Amino acid sequence: MRRKHSRPHKGTTMPHDKVALVLAALLALTTTPTLGAENIIEEVTVVAKRRMPLASAPATVTIIGREQIATTLSSDIRDLVRYEPGVTVRNDPVRFGVDSFAIRGVGGDRVAAEIDGVAVAESFSVGVLADSGRIFTDMDFIERVEILRGPASALYGSDAIGGVVLFHTLDPDDLLEGRSFASQWRAGYRGDTDGWSASALNAWDAGRMQLLLGYAHRANQETDIAGPLKPNPRDSRSDQALGKLILPQVGGGPLEITLEAGRVRDRTRVDALLGVAPRFTNTTAMRGDDTAERVRLGLEHSLQPDNRFADEIVWRIHAQRTDTEQITDERRRAAPPRSPPVELQRAFRLEDELAGAELIASRTFGAGAWSHELVYGAEIEAGRVTELRDGYQRDLDTGVVSTAILGEVFPLRDFPITRRIEAGLYVQDEMRSPNGRWRITPGLRFDVYRLRPDEDAIYREDNPSARAVALDERALSPKLAVLHEFSDQLGAFVQYARGFRSPPFEDVNIGLEIPLFNYRAVPNPDLRPETSDAFELGLRTRGAAFHATLSVHYTRFKDFIESRVNLGVDANGATLFQSRNIEQARMYGLEFDGRLDLGVLQPDLAGWSVALNAAWARGEDTVADQPLNSVEPAKAALLIDYDAPTGWGARLAARAAAKKHRVADGAARLFRTDGYFVLDAFVHLPLGKRGRVNLGLANLTDQHYIEWIDVRGRAADDPLTPYAANAGRHGSVAVNWRF
Repeated sequence: MRRKHSRPHKGTTMPHDKVALVLAALLALTTTPTLGAENIIEEVTVVAKRRMPLASAPATVTIIGREQIATTLSSDIRDLVRYEPGVTVRNDPVRFGVDSFAIRGVGGDRVAAEIDGVAVAESFSVGVLADSGRIFTDMDFIERVEILRGPASALYGSDAIGGVVLFHTLDPDDLLEGRSFASQWRAGYRGDTDGWSASALNAWDAGRMQLLLGYAHRANQETDIAGPLKPNPRDSRSDQALGKLILPQVGGGPLEITLEAGRVRDRTRVDALLGVAPRFTNTTAMRGDDTAERVRLGLEHSLQPDNRFADEIVWRIHAQRTDTEQITDERRRAAPPRSPPVELQRAFRLEDELAGAELIASRTFGAGAWSHELVYGAEIEAGRVTELRDGYQRDLDTGVVSTAILGEVFPLRDFPITRRIEAGLYVQDEMRSPNGRWRITPGLRFDVYRLRPDEDAIYREDNPSARAVALDERALSPKLAVLHEFSDQLGAFVQYARGFRSPPFEDVNIGLEIPLFNYRAVPNPDLRPETSDAFELGLRTRGAAFHATLSVHYTRFKDFIESRVNLGVDANGATLFQSRNIEQARMYGLEFDGRLDLGVLQPDLAGWSVALNAAWARGEDTVADQPLNSVEPAKAALLIDYDAPTGWGARLAARAAAKKHRVADGAARLFRTDGYFVLDAFVHLPLGKRGRVNLGLANLTDQHYIEWIDVRGRAADDPLTPYAANAGRHGSVAVNWRF
């Protein structure tokens, strides 16, 4: 099922029949009258720190459930959001693979990501040989994912300046469904990576306790590339385990204990870098051996005190450790008269430890004719980050070993051992009018952020002239949202939200020097926090046949942090890099999300539905008067689904992106991506009463296309850009069985 070579397509165009299909679906969605909403099953979101109907959220929120994850055969976070324009995931095709989310052009650690309320460790990269990325839980453990677009610092603090992604793992009840024992087994194959996967989940209900145990394994090779180019050979193994113990009655409420552990190992032959100037001109072989491990322990207790202060209290405590180790083995030929043939061994290690606690309380009360739903809480998190690069160089002629490579003397640290403390207090009140048509929701959060560097001997020796600095920041993040329901089927919302992000430790105290190429990255003790003011206006309609949200958003950024800006050459001839604040920037755009159930309109079409998602955005550095390259080109996804009464179903999914036109070039012209149109098809079939088979065929027309997020910032002639091409036509299959 895996295709090794296919025909590349340049400048893909959309045939007229496909244009007609998209336009017809859009016309149907925007002209179909809404019907009664009495049969709607409400989706529930917790992005506001409490459970509330999705239709009542005065913001753009997307919920992706485990049924959709299974139907679309999603095996990682990039698969998860492929049909969500405005939300993207970066992928490094050369070595490090899938990384982190970007929402509306704001990505990386500016998007808060949590698994069961615990923050995912931040990423760090230095050069092309070290990139820790962000580590997420296995898709087979996910019950649902919630994505909030736009700043959410009023509830989620510093890292939520771009948005929030909340992962919720399975509970025992999700499998049990009223039984005392349940088991779910899954096995799958995907053709683009020649990858196999298997998972097993078991749940028990013993009356006084519930228990869930799960294990997932994935084995993949390199991801295929459409066209004749061969990707870097890779062998990838992932093992994840999840355990949950729920004690229904402890001190008046359920106590949940979660233990999660995972390990990913990738071994890559990095052929793409061989001979690439200037750093790897003489490199003849390179292999990477990368390991990432994460362990998370969490306790969550829910109580219903029923007093004047709270109707419900939830407290959580957690501890997490993330370890990354990346080892690079490189061989270089002799370059007379300067250097003999050598073997280079480099190791990059990053350890991120954190522990924290959170208390969330909610209270419903009346004040006059208006009702109030008050949510307030506090959280604190303490962390420690340690980074180290080590290595040696062996002369293959003489056997002499040296710890100096390209002028760097190992071991060294690119930033000092860093301890950080983040604490926040927040309050939000949803005020509802007597007739329920108006909902006004103000919110406010106060954050304290402390960063303390520890300059040990390794850091001081490598950075004798750069002194690490401590950081103390405080911020108020207000929000105000207003939702008005004109009827049971039509509503509108407007929201203002303030975003805040403290300067990351690696931007404040980075110290990196490569003497051979005369490069230096220097700390910036004057780096200021990023802030944003975001405005969003939305129109939402829902009925038995049709529901949709149309929103317009505008965000103004101040002191936006741009990492490692090229400052030019200093007095000693060294090229300097330093993280700087961009004084003013702005992003704006519009998004549409709609779904039409054709069976409600016409009984002969029972089981058929059509959905359309689309996003368009622009970003500008208003001081330099040039585009922000982080913003994605316009995208849309059209989904046609059929669910038969006998239990089988199918989906035809079309994805399209515009060509990237608006690019701010630096010293050299940057690469620009072409537009694309990609078709995917999925089918699910029942296997008796307990099983199901999911089948998928991706990129039906074998298109050659590149995502903007994977190549932005690369020069037009960068030899690594072609490796970012996505896979051509390939199939996937998964078999699910429940006991």
